[in-house]
Amino acid sequence: MSEQDREFWFGYNEFADDAEFRVFQAWAYNGSCIQQRMGLFESPPAWWEILKPKIDRLKNYQQANIELRKPTDNFLSELKKLPPLQRRQQTFMEIAGYPHFENSCSNILQFYLNPNNEHGFGTLLLDSLATLINADLVTDEQSIEVRREELTARRNRLDLIVESNNYIIGIENKLFAKAYNPFCDYSRHLESSSKGRQIYKVLLSLRLEQPSPELCGFQPIGYDLFLQEISTKFDAYAQNANEQHTIFLQDFIQTMQNLQSPTSIDPQRLEYFRNNHQEITTLLGEVDELRKDMRRKIKQLEQTIDLKDISYSSSIESGLWKSSTDLIDVLWYIIQIENSLWLQLDVCLTPIGWKMQFWSRKGDRMKIKQHLQELNIDVEPYDKNSRLIYKGKDKDRAYNMDIESVTTWTIDMLRRLTNPIILPES
Repeated sequence: MSEQDREFWFGYNEFADDAEFRVFQAWAYNGSCIQQRMGLFESPPAWWEILKPKIDRLKNYQQANIELRKPTDNFLSELKKLPPLQRRQQTFMEIAGYPHFENSCSNILQFYLNPNNEHGFGTLLLDSLATLINADLVTDEQSIEVRREELTARRNRLDLIVESNNYIIGIENKLFAKAYNPFCDYSRHLESSSKGRQIYKVLLSLRLEQPSPELCGFQPIGYDLFLQEISTKFDAYAQNANEQHTIFLQDFIQTMQNLQSPTSIDPQRLEYFRNNHQEITTLLGEVDELRKDMRRKIKQLEQTIDLKDISYSSSIESGLWKSSTDLIDVLWYIIQIENSLWLQLDVCLTPIGWKMQFWSRKGDRMKIKQHLQELNIDVEPYDKNSRLIYKGKDKDRAYNMDIESVTTWTIDMLRRLTNPIILPES
């Protein structure tokens, strides 16, 4: 094998996941390159002059990463240096599954563009739009009408038309679809409907379109500027606004802003993942194996405990739960203490080991705590979620403790919780 082929394979083995290497790989799968890579040819082919600088850059990049990770290769320490993660909360529209539907957004615009509707914002959206199209709109609120899906003579539909005594505004609303609409037909329709009034044509889109003759006079306006203008004027118009419709409008604004953002990950965090993706992938694989082992242990515990062995005058419910974010797996039991008081025992497994905690599944948390104290079960508050952590002498069990010992530990607690209880007669 030639030196070129050895360097070729070096690049392939070392940088198969590298972004730039994909270019390198694309060149490599040319027919003659396959033969060269197999060592059938000793002389460098023409493509080698293109690939060689790429391989050199890849080598240098890899070597730089190796140097940066010496001597500990501790990429977790880099994670701690990142700024706090800003989690983006879902809007109501996103929860409902409607943010991508142009018709839904156009319906919302129709409602808020009409100052006569019960939202109470008056001409907020109209004035914001007028600022962007450099129009001096004389607004007589009583004369304004906002229509949807106006049908043209050629049976095409324009999303929105705002009509008053002084002007007519045609609005085509676009979120993700390309602007391939019959704008010239829309324009003719507006002109035939204007009756001498001023005509304004607007292409409102999530991604700003470039002006072109095909738009036939429709002025491209991006949602970013439109929403910014609404937000700027918001307080001045909100004094008489309906509280419910204020929340709806704010939710709509936030939804549109979310759609405009290509990613919710900040650049510094994205760079961290880009630089450490191999190590993170390895770690996630290890975490997945740990989760599987934890679930296996929890299921074993569940199977070895027969609730028929627990003498109790009422039924005991049980089930499994695991967190999607934290390393914790749980076997839970729900026990009725009184008619209006239900206690939940969680037998939790984490990488640290086994622990127990109690919840007030139904009823007053303080009654649960008092009940446990009467049974000489030592607990203390664990967090704001009303959990009580078991603090007895046998509170902790090692992760690798045999399942028989964990079973005995759990059954002992269940008996302590149930044996002294006699439910009142109904």
